[in-house]
Amino acid sequence: IINMAPIRVAGVPEHFNYPWDIAQQRKIFDKHGVEAEFVEHKLGTGSMLGALKDGSVEMIVALTEGLVAEIAKGGNDIVLLGTYVESPLCWAISSGKDSKIKSVEDLRGGTFGISRYTSGSHLMAYVLASQRGWDLAKDLKFEVKGSFEALRNGVNDGSTDAFMWETFMTKPYHDSGECTRVGDITTPWPCFMMATRKSVIEAHGDEIAKTIRAVREACEMFHEEENVVIPAIAQKFHQKEEDVRRWYSGVRITASPAVSEAALERAVEVLMDTNVIPQKEYDVAAFVDERFAHLERDIKYMRLYNKPELIGSVYARLNKAGLSSGPLTYTQLLPYDQHHYHGVEALDLCIKEVAI
Repeated sequence: IINMAPIRVAGVPEHFNYPWDIAQQRKIFDKHGVEAEFVEHKLGTGSMLGALKDGSVEMIVALTEGLVAEIAKGGNDIVLLGTYVESPLCWAISSGKDSKIKSVEDLRGGTFGISRYTSGSHLMAYVLASQRGWDLAKDLKFEVKGSFEALRNGVNDGSTDAFMWETFMTKPYHDSGECTRVGDITTPWPCFMMATRKSVIEAHGDEIAKTIRAVREACEMFHEEENVVIPAIAQKFHQKEEDVRRWYSGVRITASPAVSEAALERAVEVLMDTNVIPQKEYDVAAFVDERFAHLERDIKYMRLYNKPELIGSVYARLNKAGLSSGPLTYTQLLPYDQHHYHGVEALDLCIKEVAI
């Protein structure tokens, strides 16, 4: 019999968190001897960090970049417990249905709607601007909108020019014509990690461990039961099964204790490049609570470029050549960027074959 107060876990109401539904529905938390409650936070990472700090929840599943930024700033003894989603996140960049914005380059100097400051929608706008070689002080403006609905309304009432949100959660609104997709950007790190505060571990460490083990088991079921999971997610989030299937085929949800050291280093570098965190040396090992998680080297998240200016240079040259918007073939890109040869498929295959 479980008599303790539940471990409250905050997360966004999106398909990534469906394993928490599985764990509840199939009583996996009971099996592991813990009571856990998943608390939806529609406003995202910034809102969840606030809830973790004020004690409203004991644990959060949040965007990697937001967690890294908070920890790097010395935020309230927050530590990482492991990687929840190993795959990266693709952010759709959306404008209004009647907007004159037709490409990402058109957004230079425009206003981005964000859910709140330090949220993923805020931080990734900086990453986008940095990659494009924009002036971070002059070419970016922000307006806090809060909810996903408010972000969509903002691009249609003219108060903002664009906003960023996860690709597949935004797609129904692109399909309906409510807003227009003008581009996307993918995070160069795993998209979601689990975090708590050291003080919570001291008080509820055993319960936190049981909660993670339970949802890890649910994650395994998530990947084993494709024919059950896909229709359930489509129904819950009002999406087409074909879209959910595409998302499902590329996502890897594991609640793993392994945290990529290279991914944390990459996130720190990007956040410093965009002036989100101070320029100094960071020990990413200190970001992780070693009682729950461990760092590992991961070649997939090591930097492709040794200097961030190289990316900006590529965009600048493409812009000068009139190729700043629209799809490019690798043959069109080769004269401007010799780092790319026929895509990354060969590298992925090599990594798999030699088990790096």
